[in-house]
Amino acid sequence: MTAQFKNRLVGTIILVALGVIIIPDILDGKKTRVEEEFNSIPFAPKVDSLPPLLLELPTDQEAVDVADLDAGDDEIPKEVTTPSEPVPTKQALEFDKPAYVVQLGTFKNANNVTRLVAKLRAAGFQAHSFPEPAVEGELNRVFVGPNVSKKTLEQQQEKLKELTGLSGAIRQFDPLFK
Repeated sequence: MTAQFKNRLVGTIILVALGVIIIPDILDGKKTRVEEEFNSIPFAPKVDSLPPLLLELPTDQEAVDVADLDAGDDEIPKEVTTPSEPVPTKQALEFDKPAYVVQLGTFKNANNVTRLVAKLRAAGFQAHSFPEPAVEGELNRVFVGPNVSKKTLEQQQEKLKELTGLSGAIRQFDPLFK
């Protein structure tokens, strides 16, 4: 083979290769790509990053100030002072102790549950039902409490029996009870 023939052969191979690679792109034109748009769901915040839920209760002085306003003073103070640090009480420091409730009963009649809770509240007891409000035909529990003193609830059981005819049972209080 001569050098001239080799050069023509290499040139032809290069032109054919370029034609195979480039010509389909030119003939197809510009390709459109369909991209799905979606909203990303944010991750849940870490529990450690959430601020603690604190409730500031009024001090005795603030309670007196509010009572004075309710007594008929027409003048409203422009600034109410709040304590910079909550004063720890003995009750606030005893969260590790369990609390108790008296379960008076479980009923299916929602009207009876509502009347019983209203009767207990009128008598001065801290009464509630689960589920709240009572659901007709389902089991509705009636509770009195919670209280951290089991002895107090045991003493109240006799009063509850006189008032309702139900002795009830003392159970450990679980705020997530369902």
